[in-house]
Amino acid sequence: MLAISDLHVAYGQSEVLHGLNVKVAPNEIVAIMGRNGMGKTTLMKSLMGILPAKSGSVTMDGTELGGLRSYDRVAKGLAYVPQGRMIFSTMTVKENIETGLVVSGGSEVPGDIYELFPVLLEMKGRRGGNLSGGQQQ
Repeated sequence: MLAISDLHVAYGQSEVLHGLNVKVAPNEIVAIMGRNGMGKTTLMKSLMGILPAKSGSVTMDGTELGGLRSYDRVAKGLAYVPQGRMIFSTMTVKENIETGLVVSGGSEVPGDIYELFPVLLEMKGRRGGNLSGGQQQ
């Protein structure tokens, strides 16, 4: 499903990832762990297209992601939920979701969002700041 091959990522001249190789099979769960400064966030930024790779390959379901923009990677099913929640605490859950629809020109929350996350339907009228940390993520 996801294959990372000989991935090299750097900040300027400082290489952080040195030839990383990872394969993730369908329905497999993989945890990326390590001390501060070991490259976990760098890897995620590179996978999302925020930080370009110097060399190597990242494919998802056989499609090379290297030349794709971040939003195209998301459309293919690659997502990253950072630790920082960055929601609008005074807005409702529904309003928070709707802020992400502006880019696509949408205005109504797609039904499949509520199918994937039924708890959002139950909480759509609650203020974002009243949710637990995990619910905010």
